[in-house]
Amino acid sequence: MSVEVRTKEELTRAKDRGESEIIVVGKLADELKKTKKLAYVGAGTLAALTAALAATPFTGGMSMFAAAPIAALTGLEISGIIIAASLGLSLIIAVFKGYEEISYKKGELKLKRKSS
Repeated sequence: MSVEVRTKEELTRAKDRGESEIIVVGKLADELKKTKKLAYVGAGTLAALTAALAATPFTGGMSMFAAAPIAALTGLEISGIIIAASLGLSLIIAVFKGYEEISYKKGELKLKRKSS
């Protein structure tokens, strides 16, 4: 059975319930696709990225200026890093560790729970 989600909160609930298939739609689908690489970076890179995101001002969010050194260090795209700051690294990692991408087209990302 599949569930369709549009928001970060709906995605979190679907993941926590262990839905067998999650269809992410709208802007969230495109943002999640851009951040997929973050789920597979090494521990050192992840630690550096986490520290940098933690140092980001809560009021202004992450700017291109702040993201540029992280992008150079990690090899990740600036847009993905900025999106990760708003979605949250733990959610991105949890989704892509527990689910595999079935298909993607603009505005729709289909995920299937990985077999244990």
